[in-house]
Amino acid sequence: MLLDLLTLLFLFIALGWSANFAVKNIKYLGAVLKIRLFVFGILLGLITSLPELSLGINATIDNATALSVGNLLGGIIVMLGLILGASLLLNRKIVTDGRLASLIPTVLVIFSPVLLGVDGRYGFFDGLAMIGLYAGLIFYLYRLNHFGDHKHIEITDSNRVSKSIILVVVGIIGILIASHWIVAITLDLLNYIQISQLVIGLVVFSIGTNLPEISIAITSRRKKSSELSLSHLLSSSFTNVLVLGILALIRPIIFDTNSAFWIVALFLGIILILFTYFYHSGKKMDRREGAILLAGYILFITVNICFGSFGK
Repeated sequence: MLLDLLTLLFLFIALGWSANFAVKNIKYLGAVLKIRLFVFGILLGLITSLPELSLGINATIDNATALSVGNLLGGIIVMLGLILGASLLLNRKIVTDGRLASLIPTVLVIFSPVLLGVDGRYGFFDGLAMIGLYAGLIFYLYRLNHFGDHKHIEITDSNRVSKSIILVVVGIIGILIASHWIVAITLDLLNYIQISQLVIGLVVFSIGTNLPEISIAITSRRKKSSELSLSHLLSSSFTNVLVLGILALIRPIIFDTNSAFWIVALFLGIILILFTYFYHSGKKMDRREGAILLAGYILFITVNICFGSFGK
């Protein structure tokens, strides 16, 4: 157990180091190549959703596909409630563009799995629908954020650009590997503690598979790259819809639309409404709004523990 704790300490240091490498070099590449950090945020969202995809595929192989539903939908609440809320609370504010034209379609895509899952099943056509919604949103956001005035890019130091690209890749790989082992070792440590599977699912899996997002969000705020942090969290949220769609294509996902499902649906809706309002009002998000989002996540966990099934 002591060895596991020491290993965890080392892995968290490696996680922070890897995130620092990735964010620092992404900022440099964005400046040199004249690419908005918003675009890098979308790419990061796709890459850092690999833990959710890996967990989902393994759950599918083990015929436990319903595990992915709670992990992916709960993960969105983690990102917009816990991670964004805590980030705002600790770092005061994030400036936004306040545009509802991009935000409302994004929020609707993020909420779509709830609407498609009211019958307790994600089938082949539901999977196609979620993948189509993701692809359509990416195309729409590209058109909305694409500028026609293509500026000529002059690269004065090609060696440094190449080095930065390599360091970004190394940093992302480090984040994914460290996150994987942190979750694995944490689950091993939980064997020594009497704790319900519900709490493991809500805390370990929904937070554990989002460690890449947590590490990048913290590092981005510390490096004063709030645009990267916010776009990455949003991108990871709607990428979860893509992951769920892919899993539904592999094998139909059957689950009970019981109180647990409706609790997730309710809090996901509340968090998305609050996020939309805060994003639009005043073109900024501050500590007060962060505290409200964080309180929403804590209430979500509390309600699940109170009304959930312990030991099953």
